[in-house]
This record gives sequence, structure tokens and C-alpha cells, in this order.
Amino acid sequence: MDLDFEKALTYIAKDSQWVNKLLAGSGIMLAAIVVFIFPFAAILMGSVKSFSVMMILSCIISVVLWLAVSGYVCETAYRRIQNREDYTLPDWTKFGELIVLGFKYFLGYILYFVPLIVFGLIFMGLFLLIGNPFTGFHHISGFSYGILVFACAVVLFLYILTLIFLPLMMSAFFADKKILSFVSYKKAANLIRGNVSNYVTLIVLFIALSILTSIITSILCVTVVGYILFPLIYMYIYFVISELCAQFVVSAKTEQTDENTPSSC
Repeated sequence: MDLDFEKALTYIAKDSQWVNKLLAGSGIMLAAIVVFIFPFAAILMGSVKSFSVMMILSCIISVVLWLAVSGYVCETAYRRIQNREDYTLPDWTKFGELIVLGFKYFLGYILYFVPLIVFGLIFMGLFLLIGNPFTGFHHISGFSYGILVFACAVVLFLYILTLIFLPLMMSAFFADKKILSFVSYKKAANLIRGNVSNYVTLIVLFIALSILTSIITSILCVTVVGYILFPLIYMYIYFVISELCAQFVVSAKTEQTDENTPSSC
């Protein structure tokens, strides 16, 4: 089973309420962005105390809204994995459950990046210990400089690996909605075994969608109307990504089923 990019672009249209659900998601995303504008109204009124309180509240509200959107995307992918014949998109009515699922996704996401964060902190420690941001590196020995270069290369390599396998671990989470699936290398190995070509396709499509989205939003942000429209673009791209990940998981299961099916010869 190969990934069907055309289907990923059009599957949401099979839900009779897809327009409303897409608009609801983009509206929530827009609200999460706009809510940051309100605290600055306090600054215009000359109230620093009010600004601090409003900034804290706006951050909390914005995070909650983003968690709901993340949870919705996760639930969409999960449903597509569980039942390929059901094209009904999740409802936004169970808002609390979406927030919880989005929080689980966030925790798994952070957990996945822990090794990169640790190595990054180690590199920063070496940088501050060996080098001097103010005087440069001309005063340090060649050995110390070599350690910095090696540490930088390790962090860069780990960063690239982390990004390369991120869609894989996202797919593992989408399959069962468990936090530890983000760092379950056994599940990741099962997904990619015999399914490497589809994963390469998935990575290429991720990169292409990211570039395309960046270009479109850069153009849209030139106008006020564009700022209103770009959450709609992002929400649609999230739908496409959730379907591509769902297809990848299903293709892995199909491959494993075929391998376990006895030959008739």
C-alpha cells in the first residue's frame, strides 16, 4: 500500500460538515493568536499591573486553545487509522477531551526532544566553559577547539536525526494516543519495518508541505485579510498531515499482515 497524496488532500470533503469543522478549527487557531493582542491594550492605558495580569491570562487561554487544536488533529488521525471507511471528522463539542489529548501529545513531543535538549545544554556548557563569547576562540588550545567542534557536530547530527524521525514517532502516537509511544522505539521499528519507501515519501511530503505553507503564509501576512486566512491554511494542512500519517500506519499494518499470511504455494 503506497501513500495516496491526492486522497490526503480531498478526504475531508467526504464529511458533509467538513466546512464547518474546518472553519471552527481555524477560528480557534485565530483566537489563540488574537488573544495576545488584548494585554497590550493595558499598556496603551498606562497600566503595567493590568498588563501583567492580562498577559498571564492570555498565555493560559492561548495554550489551552492550541492544545484543543492539537488534540483535534490527533483524534482525526486516530479515527482514520482505526476505520479507513469512516470519513467523518471529529466534532468540536468534546472540547475538554480534545484539550487532554492535546496535552498528552505535547508531553510526548517534549519527551521525544529530551535527548536533543540534554545534548544541547551540554554543548552550551562546553561553549561557556571553554570559549568566551566576548573575546572569541583565538585564546583556546587546538584540543579544546576540537572538543567544541566535535560537540557541535554531535548536536547537529542528533538534531537532524530528531527531525527525520519525528513524523515516525508522531505516527506511533496517533496509532494509540499513548504518551510513551513518542519514545517507543519498538513501535517505531514495527512501523518502519518493510515500510521504508512509504516513510521516505512521508518525509518528502512533510518537507514539501512545510515549504509550501511557509511561502503561502508569507504572502498572506502582507495584508490584514491574510492574517485572518492563514489559520485556515494551517488547519487544512494539519488535516492533510494527519491523513498521511494515518496512511503510513495502515500501510505498516498491511505489510505486517501480508508477511504473516502463509503462502498458498
